[in-house]
Amino acid sequence: MDPKSVGKKIKLARVELDMNQTELAEKIGVKQKNVSMYENGTSTPSLETMSKISKVLKKSMDHFVQ
Repeated sequence: MDPKSVGKKIKLARVELDMNQTELAEKIGVKQKNVSMYENGTSTPSLETMSKISKVLKKSMDHFVQ
């Protein structure tokens, strides 16, 4: 699982839903800074957080890791 690839897919899915980083952060229970780090590929979300991201962004977890 390439963190930069996962981050790009998170950002694309978020933008498709017209959501900003702060809104996503609030919905998954993390700080906006964390969302930024996920999207930049400098941090990888835990499985639990990735599950929340998948639900909020309406994509399967597989979508982000393939």
